[in-house]
Amino acid sequence: MTKRELREQARAHRLALEAAEAARTTRRRRFSILGAALAAAIAVIVVAALVSTNSNSDAAPSGDLVRSTVVDGVPERNGVLGDPNAPVTVTEYVDLQCPVCAEASKTALPALINDYVKTGKVKLELRTMHFLGPDSVKSARVAAGAQQQNKLWSFVETFYANQGTENSGYATDEFLRDVATTAGVDADAALDYADTDASEQALTKANQAAQAIGADSTPTFTITQDGQEKVLLVGAGDVSAELEKAL
Repeated sequence: MTKRELREQARAHRLALEAAEAARTTRRRRFSILGAALAAAIAVIVVAALVSTNSNSDAAPSGDLVRSTVVDGVPERNGVLGDPNAPVTVTEYVDLQCPVCAEASKTALPALINDYVKTGKVKLELRTMHFLGPDSVKSARVAAGAQQQNKLWSFVETFYANQGTENSGYATDEFLRDVATTAGVDADAALDYADTDASEQALTKANQAAQAIGADSTPTFTITQDGQEKVLLVGAGDVSAELEKAL
């Protein structure tokens, strides 16, 4: 092989090596760009998830509150809904933070009120318990204040319609004030009553009644006939169907 041919061969070899190195550099750059883009995308997803979680668990429901109309037109006296002379009493044991209680208020309560309370067959009582956390205590106390205005049921049902995430701290004074106002309750009077010993006594009475009947979860519905109270249904089932069997 001549010197010229050797030089040409060496030059070709060098160019091939340079081309290979350039290709490797390009691939490394692409992988770097793709990796950075993927990392950025993951970061966005994580941040969005955290924001979503915080917004769902730490904040009260935003915007104007919804007023429940399920008890509209039904008289209430001292926490008893319907005709005080009705022969049968159905009592519901609830915790305002309980999501199953909120579900029962939508699925079971309307039929119970329409078919039995409005017709005078049954009167409906409410016992507000407070075992799920501090928000339950505060909410139950304000509910006791609403009861003094014969607006307990309206307050409770409106609370359910705007219920937040359990034990997230959403039941602030501002939120409870808004619920009360939306429900037609004098919010100032209800919150003032919540700070009294009388509101604590209402909670104690509800707990004692629950213990006496063995109601250790919410919602628990009981029926009282001839002075005897017994459990009718636990959970958000068909209260009307169970009541029909018991009557």
